[in-house]
Parts: sequence; C-alpha cells; structure tokens
Amino acid sequence: MKKKVYLVRHGQTEFNVQKRCQGWKDSPLTKKGIEQALAICSWFEEQDIHFDHAYSSDLQRAMDTMFLITRGMDIPCYTSRGLREMSFGKYDGWKHADIPEIANIDRDTYFKNVGGETAEEAVLRAYRTIVFVMRQKDVEHALFVSHGIPVSGLYNSLPHAPGVQEAKDFRNGCISVYEFEDDEMILVDFVQIEEEEFKL
Repeated sequence: MKKKVYLVRHGQTEFNVQKRCQGWKDSPLTKKGIEQALAICSWFEEQDIHFDHAYSSDLQRAMDTMFLITRGMDIPCYTSRGLREMSFGKYDGWKHADIPEIANIDRDTYFKNVGGETAEEAVLRAYRTIVFVMRQKDVEHALFVSHGIPVSGLYNSLPHAPGVQEAKDFRNGCISVYEFEDDEMILVDFVQIEEEEFKL
C-alpha cells in the first residue's frame, strides 16, 4: 500500500533573519514564520489532506510549526531528535559571515571537524527516522516538520516522479510530498508556500 509523507521545513525564525547557522541551537518563529505555518495549514486544508500522525524535530522552531499546522486536528503529535537540523558544532548560532573562510570551505563536510556532523549524516538520520515511522501499521499519511539540510538533502537524493516542480531553493515552509512503499520514497510533489526567494 502506498503511504504519504508530507515533509515541511519550519517557518522563518529570528536566526534566519539574522543569517545565522541555527543547527541545534534555537530561536523563535518570527511573525512571518507563524504566518508561513498557518499558510501551510491552509494549503493542506485546501488540498483536503488529512494526517493520522504528526512528527517534528525536538527543536522548538519545528515543534511550534507542527502545532500551528495541526491546530484543531485530533491526531497524535510527536518529536524526534532524528529530524533535527544538521549540527554545525561550535558554529551553531554563529552568523554565516563570521565563520572563518566560509566562502572556501566544503559546507557538507567541514563542520564534522568542529564538533558537528556532515550533511550526509544529518540527511541519513532524518531518512531513517521517517522510514521507521512509516513502517508502522497505523501510519498512512504523516506530517514531518524538519529543517533546511534534511529537507534539501532528501529532495536531492531521492527519486522524483515525472513533472515535479524543480526546487531552486528550500524556503521556510516548503512542502515535499513523497509516496512511501516497500521502504522506498519517491517525491511526487514540491510546493513553495513562501514567494520570496531564500538567501543565506
């Protein structure tokens, strides 16, 4: 049986506005971030999409986004460390511009050397979490709220169905829709809720 995964990037935060590497540090949703989460909720309602379970990372920005999206829904909501953003180690919370040699480093691997993790590790962690959840018999249509690196990494590494919108960036509030069957995920839709392009 084909199941559905709805993977969402959390709404805009104060650190996003300040152009900081959030990583495992946290900052609250901005007014715009709250509006993005409510717009996601409205999109799901317009598409007549219903969830039987909702999951978010255990970072507050993702949790707040999940609760805004699922407001009024009588479904179980859970958090998981597996859905966290990539850790940037000692640079969690730093402004991008203040990280030494930021223009010259390999951002996918560099932060492993300063107490963080690689992008591949973060994406694989999120993937394994989603697969574990979707294997459960009572889960058929699940919402997952995660972060920029897991969302973009899964988009770029998993197969796409024909005709799926090309993602030029991964804005706060973007939605990736996957079909899940026999432990395999295929992207069947990608939606940008936010009109403004995302820039570091």
